Amino acid sequence: MIINKKMHIAVSLALLLFLIILFFLVFTKMPSKPECSQGVWNNCNFTKPAEEWSAAARRYGGENGVIDIVVAQAHENKLVYVPFPFEKKGYIYSYNKTDKVESYLKKFDKDGLKVILSVQPNGAEASDLINIVLLRYGHHKSIIGVNVDLEWKLNGNPNHVSNEERDLWLKIIQSYNPEFKLFLTYFKDHTYFPDNRKDVLILFDGERATQDEILKKYGELAAYFTSVGIYTGYSSNIPPTASYDSIMEAAPNTKYILHVVNV
Repeated sequence: MIINKKMHIAVSLALLLFLIILFFLVFTKMPSKPECSQGVWNNCNFTKPAEEWSAAARRYGGENGVIDIVVAQAHENKLVYVPFPFEKKGYIYSYNKTDKVESYLKKFDKDGLKVILSVQPNGAEASDLINIVLLRYGHHKSIIGVNVDLEWKLNGNPNHVSNEERDLWLKIIQSYNPEFKLFLTYFKDHTYFPDNRKDVLILFDGERATQDEILKKYGELAAYFTSVGIYTGYSSNIPPTASYDSIMEAAPNTKYILHVVNV
């Protein structure tokens, strides 16, 4: 009789413990990983099918995969090449009779990917390029914003973005879609970028160094901004690619990791 009573108490305690654990699992939030999209960078390369780029983006980012695709590429003599029919205007030109980008964006729309349209201004005004590419492609549901690569920004104060330029570019971008973001890319410190804003995302593309050196610089830059991202996979880096954990440790506010790959 005493043994049965002890067994009954033990079972009751085990059941109570189970219910307590169940309560915490159901009614308390478990800590989650920071939201971060991963994907690939396409430097105006339309030699491989859209399917291969889409597969690469999903390989890194799954259903949250992202593609940063250059649709205005810096060429010689301060010119900017666009891969769709365009009558030359200032520094902007094209030699294409057909649109190379459209079929890719249709595929990315279908696959539910996120797309950043990147421009390399060179001698052209970034605001002109933003208008040109969004007028043509801004209707695609995959588009999440426009990235201006500051390495190729020659107008105004070269390689720098002022708060006034930031606000002008954002105004243009968000006239097409209020949810669009402005991305800004460069490999130097925060002084090249405008002041922080929630709808501006800073991307770091440092290379030709060890990953320890790159991530140190990235972490220092990231401390000045709400949302940041990084390009990884440059062959000049040692090793070429940084791990997800090392990137997040350097900058917990990382929202995008873009892999430089040969599709």
